[in-house]
Amino acid sequence: MILKLVQDINQYYTCGITNVEDVASTVAGVGGGNHQQQLQRSEQYMLDLLAKKAFKCHFDGNWQININTRHVCSYCRLVKCLESGMQTEMIRSSIRKKNKTKKKRKLIMDTIQTKTSTTLVKLNQPEQFPTLNLLRSDQSTLAIDQWNFISNLSHCYDEYSGILLGEHYIREQNLLPLKLRFKSASMIEFFQILLDTSQSIYKNNQDFLSLSEYDRSILLHSTFIYTSSLSANSIHYQIGLFNCPAFYTTIELIGNPNAAAANKRIAKRMDFDMITMKLFLAIISFSTIRCTIYSNTPLENLSKIKKILDIQNKYIELLWRYLLYKYNFERSVICLSNLIRCLFAINEALAEAYDFQWYTDTIDSLVQQTQQTLNFND
Repeated sequence: MILKLVQDINQYYTCGITNVEDVASTVAGVGGGNHQQQLQRSEQYMLDLLAKKAFKCHFDGNWQININTRHVCSYCRLVKCLESGMQTEMIRSSIRKKNKTKKKRKLIMDTIQTKTSTTLVKLNQPEQFPTLNLLRSDQSTLAIDQWNFISNLSHCYDEYSGILLGEHYIREQNLLPLKLRFKSASMIEFFQILLDTSQSIYKNNQDFLSLSEYDRSILLHSTFIYTSSLSANSIHYQIGLFNCPAFYTTIELIGNPNAAAANKRIAKRMDFDMITMKLFLAIISFSTIRCTIYSNTPLENLSKIKKILDIQNKYIELLWRYLLYKYNFERSVICLSNLIRCLFAINEALAEAYDFQWYTDTIDSLVQQTQQTLNFND
């Protein structure tokens, strides 16, 4: 009779166990945990075992089942379970286990898809760049197109040419006797060369080239004095000119003591990497600020102020995101604050520089040259 039941199970192989209390000691093992744990192990064992298609004893059906040997022969273990009173008519289907496995697999796949979707959303967040809240410290990711934009902007202004010129100038001066170093004529000529390199900030910027001739002219006349001065002082800092006492002595001779003091304040605010400086220069080049010096030239209104402000905002947001990438949130705020302070120091120095005729003449000449070049390329 027992063998017949085993054969029936082998034929249909859809099984589980409900009446396991009578066989707990045989299947789960005597003393192997409390009563409830024995029942659970018994049921799980039979669910796993009876789901298979067939059982075969390699010991001619004579294997002795006990707590130590019950795992060796599934056939004999099943026979003893049936002899102990297992009711086959109350055996549950193995479909339940299959369904459970499918549900578990589906849950895992859903979890993976959810995580993947979340990751993709995070990766694509920079595409919503214009609407981001810039005061959130977690917006530190720069998209590939933004890195490309920074790279293109970096090539607009080649600071290395100015730095190479500056290093060459420093070497030349160091070869001279102390009394002949950093004289007024040589420094004025060097300043003019550095100011001239600032034209590329406008000539190579595609956003600036997209503006009308009228708007470009207004921006050039109002911002070139800032960008050129900021660019030149950045190179002064890079080549170590601010560390030369003779530099400030000559500034006093060319201008006045206030100009030397203003340059010292600038030197304290110039500790920026070149990417930060180039982004700041781009922001200033689209700025609507005007020098706080009285001029006979009347103020003119830009024809497409919204477009210009949108471009400026784009650079500001890009600068902020770059700072968050490079530093933490606190240092980014400090760096941005120092940039603004640096601009105030530049403005103060320019107020003193307006007394230098050679300086104002140089700025006016370079503005005209840049404007003519842009109009000719159009």
